[in-house]
Amino acid sequence: MCATSTFIRRLQYTLRITLSFLIGGFITYGTPLNDQLTTQYLIPVMCILAIQETFGMTLLASYQMITALIPLSIFLYIIQKLGVGYGDYLAAELLLLVSSFALSYKCTQIQPRKIALLISSIFFATIVNQQNLPSTFIFTLLEEFVIGISVSLLVSLLVFPLFATIDIENRMNYCLKNLQRMESIVIQAFLCEDQMSAQVSLARSSTLEQMIRVAMNLIHTRLNETQMEPSRLLQRIFNRRRRHLMDLTLQEQEHFVSSWMFHVCSLQLMVKQCRFNEYHNHFKQELQVDLAHLDSCQCSMVSDLTSSTVPTREQFDDHLGQLQQALKTLRQTSIEARLSQVEHSLQSATKIHSDDHLSHAFFLFQLATIIRLLTQVTNYREKQSFLQTMQDVRKKKQKTKHRSILQVLKPQWPRIASALKSTIIIGVGSIFVMVPRLADIFENGQWILIALCMTQGDTVGGALTTMKRRLIGTLLGAMWAYITYLSVGDHIYNTFGMLVPWILVFGYLKSAPEWNYAAVVASFTPVLINLGRIPYGPSLPAGNYALLRIEENLVGIAIATVLTILIFPVFAIDVLKKNIESEVYSHSITHHLLTVDFFSLGTLQLCRQSINGMQAIYDQLFQNEQFDVTVVDMEKTADQEIKSFVDAQRSRFHQLISSQRMLLEFSALEPTLWWFQNAFPTVRYEMLASQQTDIFRMLHNVDAILMRIHECSKDETNPIKDLQMYGNGGVLPSALHNELTTLSRQLSECVNLWASYFTLTQTRCYRLARECSFSRTSLLESDLLKHEQCLIELHQTIHRLQTEHQGTVDRLLNYCLDRITQGDTIGRIVPYVDNERAYVIFLGIAAMHYSTTELARAALALGTNIHTIFELETTKLYRSF
Repeated sequence: MCATSTFIRRLQYTLRITLSFLIGGFITYGTPLNDQLTTQYLIPVMCILAIQETFGMTLLASYQMITALIPLSIFLYIIQKLGVGYGDYLAAELLLLVSSFALSYKCTQIQPRKIALLISSIFFATIVNQQNLPSTFIFTLLEEFVIGISVSLLVSLLVFPLFATIDIENRMNYCLKNLQRMESIVIQAFLCEDQMSAQVSLARSSTLEQMIRVAMNLIHTRLNETQMEPSRLLQRIFNRRRRHLMDLTLQEQEHFVSSWMFHVCSLQLMVKQCRFNEYHNHFKQELQVDLAHLDSCQCSMVSDLTSSTVPTREQFDDHLGQLQQALKTLRQTSIEARLSQVEHSLQSATKIHSDDHLSHAFFLFQLATIIRLLTQVTNYREKQSFLQTMQDVRKKKQKTKHRSILQVLKPQWPRIASALKSTIIIGVGSIFVMVPRLADIFENGQWILIALCMTQGDTVGGALTTMKRRLIGTLLGAMWAYITYLSVGDHIYNTFGMLVPWILVFGYLKSAPEWNYAAVVASFTPVLINLGRIPYGPSLPAGNYALLRIEENLVGIAIATVLTILIFPVFAIDVLKKNIESEVYSHSITHHLLTVDFFSLGTLQLCRQSINGMQAIYDQLFQNEQFDVTVVDMEKTADQEIKSFVDAQRSRFHQLISSQRMLLEFSALEPTLWWFQNAFPTVRYEMLASQQTDIFRMLHNVDAILMRIHECSKDETNPIKDLQMYGNGGVLPSALHNELTTLSRQLSECVNLWASYFTLTQTRCYRLARECSFSRTSLLESDLLKHEQCLIELHQTIHRLQTEHQGTVDRLLNYCLDRITQGDTIGRIVPYVDNERAYVIFLGIAAMHYSTTELARAALALGTNIHTIFELETTKLYRSF
């Protein structure tokens, strides 16, 4: 249950697949079922197909298949009872088309759709070509499928069970360990002597970041699978020894880890851009011991959460107290270091560069935020009673939107087009079964029809990827089938002995993303060939049968390729662009922050919503009256609503970015040269995903800073007013609000402009389907000029922000100089020396200024990349040799 090694997980999975195959084979060939069934080889095939990596996924896939197959079987049984049978080619063809359309429209999940279409195709191909078929033939097929599914469920539950809940817990533990390692490496890089040494450490942290991202990619999928599992019960069993330390739901864990990763990546960005100058060296020397001690305390705390040796709550609280004390010591040392820098600057009449001041404040604020995050998730929480739990579930259900009858009955045109496409493809494939002459040439042509059913995809690129992998799997499987026949002939048990090592190998490869479907096809193909031909004996040589399967798959895949591209094509590049630019069709976020349905947004529009959210969150947390700031008396629930909103927004963004990376793989296989001036710029789109993440990370930082400032402001002493006086009215809330308002307005306009590019460059097929227009919107020279002007303005904004921030630092120094001239000491001048809340607010606002500058920089990099993509796809400026 607790295997975290990739090798162990894959080994256990392939053992489950192999054992499921053997049990299915024993039920088929070692019991009286062998004499009762005609297509008994489908049982071991389904045992291989139905078993998935986790029990939740196996149960979910099985449920979807059973709910699709049972009504289909009843419908097909009625058809056969009505008299459709041997030789009724026209009636069978029409009914096949009708059932294919209904199945394609109703089955939104691709795998259940393929299985249902497969059953329907096998049924009609059989009844028109075989005489004296029993009326219960479809129920015999259903029985074989249900037996295979049942075996896979039992094996998945009883043999090395891996629950989706447990897999998420293991992934979370892995992420916690490596996030702590990554943070430690970033701190080491901060403490390096020079930039080159720091870059070496940062390269290691980037490697860890990639490993963590890979581990987190499947978490959203696993969360869907946990709906079929008793998640909280499994969590209590898995975490029974450490529930007194941290007891979060799976969704809360995902929010915690993703938030921590955002903050650590922000630390990494700061160190990467840090100037290792005199200011930094002085700061580093002063903080070196305290930073190392803080990192050591945090490592001990994270080790308590992840190691096999679980401490008591008292021991853990002691480690937590040491961590908080280390933070206080670091805070005090940083104040002394900052005052020392101010004194040195005043004595030597030198400037303190705003970049140095703001970046180091940002670094300290991020460290404090991470420790606060760790403290919050490990605080003891009272156990909810059963009644409270049921009330929470009821409230959650009440918030869930339910579709009305009109919405359910309203036709969905994209699904209708997809269903028509599937129907036409299956109709073409059925010619090889329903036309007697072609059926004789291709030995009933069933494999052509099956190939057409099983290689369908939601996009052209997805279908082409499936076809490529199916072809590879078929070739490998047919090769082993022929070797098996030459080695053991028709001996059933020896055949199983030859198939087991093959299934072990490709069951292991099935978990590898690059093999996945190819490994599935390779594992069951020799089963189909060898076990499927045994009833025919010498009349059907294995070599001919294997070659026939390869030949018919090649024909089916060739036909599927042409039809997929020609009939209502949905290109992955269009879906990718839609994923990036989708418009919001609900109310503006500034109208009501917490009611926007952002699940219909693309990444750019989600970023735009988050940009607008900066100002919206500020307005909800603070009320601005002229040039003063008054804290709103808000209930705790309001803060929780904002936090929940930000968490859900971040979670949705991760899902969209993961989808983009998958769509990139599909888009690379599509014939994009038909509508682009150059080849598909894969590298540029990969860079685009990273740059969108950079922007969203900075927006997340701004939200976190605002909420922290608001929390520290809820104090009778009102530290903001003292800081306003210290800043002479120029650094804090009024200027901050104006800065956020101006920047959010500019970035929102830029994002709208960039999103319009992706709308402009959709393919003609997409325009024909969605806009009933085959012509593309003509590219005007002004389009490029708008983009260039937008980039120029962003560059000017960065320069303006840097100038304003430098002016703020200069005013602070002048203020301190005036007070010292009047006889005050530096310790009395600065209001945050003895006030922790004031210091947190001061750091937060400095971190906010740094974040807004970096946000503008990230937007400039994103806009430049989009502008380049624009030119690559629509102009002839770049031509390869």
